[in-house]
Amino acid sequence: MPEPDLAAVHALCAAVTPPDPRSARHSQVRQRAQARPPDALGALDAVAHRVAGIRRDAAPGPLPAVVSVLAGDHGVARHGTSVYRHGYTARVLELIRAGHAPVCTLAARVPARVECADVGLSEAVGDQRYKIGTGTGDITLDPAMAPAQAIRAVLGGARYATERLADAGLLAIGELGVGNTTPAAALTARLLDTAAAEVVGAGSGVPADVVARKRHLVDVALARHADVPADDPLALLAALGGFEIAANVGVILAAAGRRQVVVIDGTMTAVAALLAVRLCPAAAGYLVAAHRSTEPAHRALLAGLGLEPLLDLGMRLGMASGATLALSLINGVLAVAASTPSARSAGLVPSP
Repeated sequence: MPEPDLAAVHALCAAVTPPDPRSARHSQVRQRAQARPPDALGALDAVAHRVAGIRRDAAPGPLPAVVSVLAGDHGVARHGTSVYRHGYTARVLELIRAGHAPVCTLAARVPARVECADVGLSEAVGDQRYKIGTGTGDITLDPAMAPAQAIRAVLGGARYATERLADAGLLAIGELGVGNTTPAAALTARLLDTAAAEVVGAGSGVPADVVARKRHLVDVALARHADVPADDPLALLAALGGFEIAANVGVILAAAGRRQVVVIDGTMTAVAALLAVRLCPAAAGYLVAAHRSTEPAHRALLAGLGLEPLLDLGMRLGMASGATLALSLINGVLAVAASTPSARSAGLVPSP
């Protein structure tokens, strides 16, 4: 297999142009003329204006929705950082493929199609066209992956997005990976220049002693890879990341290049989003934060991205569940923005 082309990553970034500010402003003007109080739907109206800029359409109406879940295993999980053990990720991915996972039930109510792929499991599950490796290295001892694999994972995620997700107007992204909150916390600490104690949480629901162990592991990993430049997203992915995180970077860049609205889920998709933005600042304009999870890293990442989430429900399920819930809210406000008559035509012109 030929070595991945770094120029192809640059091409992904070059294809991303900023959202159209005129369409966003036109959306605001239209909304203020409608037969309802200006910005009465609060954060949802703000999302409608953001989507208008992304889609280059002041009133796009409800958009076709697709949910994506990428899965990978993590070598650092051998330290017992999760309540779940080896093989759990593969079993849940099988449930998603069969349509029986919680995200499938949520997506059916939107409605949205669910797509998923094994990009880095230690065993083979389903379609293997996007597989990069069989689990990452233990980041406390070794790099998570080779630099060439990190590039290949980003490009593989972009190819998956092009082949499986291109019909989405709204794209909810998620992941699966036992133990992946530990590498995500390590990436967050480096990207935001903060201490492990501030970004490590309970993840899958581990007790306090395991949280302390995770903090120690993150500290060890950061020290082990201290020579990796904090301003080099691809090098950070290779040192500290995960195949599903890297592939979601590619998904975000490819989706932004197609003017799709990218609805991010929890910590892993938020760290992928920040890495994508560090590679391509224009990608920031295509992101909507679905919810705020219980993980401290997630809160830090949302602040770093400058995003205010639509929901704050204490969720930590993963697999794009929070992002899927947000799809109905977003399409709901897009429907209101496109269909509500003007105050003048409805005979409801406000008093001067």
